[in-house]
Amino acid sequence: AMFLTAIMEGRYIDSYLAAQGKDAPKVQAGDMKAIGSALDFVSLNVYTANTVRAADTASGYEILPHLANSPRMASPWLYMCPEALYWSIRTVSELWKPKKLYISENGCSADDPVAKDGKVYDADRVTYLRNYISHLHRAVREGFPIEGYFLWSLMDNFEWEDGYTKLFGIHHVDFKTQKRTPKLSADWYRELIRTNRMV
Repeated sequence: AMFLTAIMEGRYIDSYLAAQGKDAPKVQAGDMKAIGSALDFVSLNVYTANTVRAADTASGYEILPHLANSPRMASPWLYMCPEALYWSIRTVSELWKPKKLYISENGCSADDPVAKDGKVYDADRVTYLRNYISHLHRAVREGFPIEGYFLWSLMDNFEWEDGYTKLFGIHHVDFKTQKRTPKLSADWYRELIRTNRMV
């Protein structure tokens, strides 16, 4: 409602504007025409998802709570929901039929302890990526216009919400020395790219 409908249709949904009240976007003459102008491609950042079911609510659905034992990465909000990648692509494609789609961000945080041998064995991140990229492949197989995928991120960095406490990189960074060390996930991802197949 607040992003893709504005971009793809040149309008805000009335229910979105009403829900925002005094914080609703201030639209000037010509704004929506510019915002809704033709695009060469659409990019999506996909990390996690919620599960919903039909309900007698204003929206027509309710969000179900995650289970206590639902698979989750290091960030409290980052539940492992790999099907979100497929359904994001499919939903956007069916609603707006963009010429091209890119996954501009997908990845996960992990605790990433450095082992005694100096390596980082982030098998949890490999599991996350393997599952999500499998759903990306499903979307490609079904003919959706996927042109590219960008993993977040190449190396550990300062995260806008969590600072240095959550690590998203496939290369470990020692923030004191700046030494970079490929993690298990970097080795895995390199082979995925080299062989152009799931490894």
